[in-house]
Amino acid sequence: MRGGKGSSIILWAIVLYLLIPLFMTLVYSLFTEWMDVLPKGFTLKYYAVIFRDAAFWQALARTVVISIVPVIAAAAMILLAMYVVVVYLPWLDKYLQIICTIPYAVQGVILPVSVLSLYAGAPAPLSNRIAMLTFTYCVVILPYMYQGIKNSLISVDAPRLLEAAQMLGADKFFAFFRIIVPCMLSGVVISSMLSVALIFGDFVIVNTIGGSYYSTAQMYLLKKMFISGQVTSAVIIVLFVVTLAISAAVFWLKSKTVEIGAKEGKKA
Repeated sequence: MRGGKGSSIILWAIVLYLLIPLFMTLVYSLFTEWMDVLPKGFTLKYYAVIFRDAAFWQALARTVVISIVPVIAAAAMILLAMYVVVVYLPWLDKYLQIICTIPYAVQGVILPVSVLSLYAGAPAPLSNRIAMLTFTYCVVILPYMYQGIKNSLISVDAPRLLEAAQMLGADKFFAFFRIIVPCMLSGVVISSMLSVALIFGDFVIVNTIGGSYYSTAQMYLLKKMFISGQVTSAVIIVLFVVTLAISAAVFWLKSKTVEIGAKEGKKA
């Protein structure tokens, strides 16, 4: 019990430590000045400024879209690849792991500059900036998606689960996507949320590839940094709330999927 209480205290201390910067940012966005110990001039005008700005909503919508589409595409590709590896070619797993971890070595400005130099003069749709940005993000999140899905496959013991399903008469494709994938849904969701957060906060890649073609929330935030610190703080808080809402929605959908699966299992 002592160890449990000590662990809880340490955990809550870390949580508070991480929340302090966010709380101070929130406070700063709600007051007109903070020259003394306590801020003065409570106001919501900085939030009104960004909510009335059509450019903010456009940038936010672009950010949400470019954060979700690559994650869905990468998850689908990795699940199909893992299906082939688990069911037909287990010896390819080590090579797939090497390929999926290569993006760790090409982070930062190296990757977007390389993509631009390679595909800028290519025919459409490869030269399209949105397509380049989407595929680049698919490469960036590849290690995170792969590792999460791989760990989930190991935890559910996918080969034995597949064998058991086949013994009961299920074909391999059905067994993998209707039995194994739902069992590893938690790992897929966590990997997806990590990838969404990574893309949501990116600036280097989207600024290099997208530029003025695809202005996102991070680029909008950079512009506001030169105008007002309070407006910048308000934008940060709104982006945090949006990220939190996306996470809550994904976990809610996951819980509903699990409930539906449990009900179908009881009926069967």
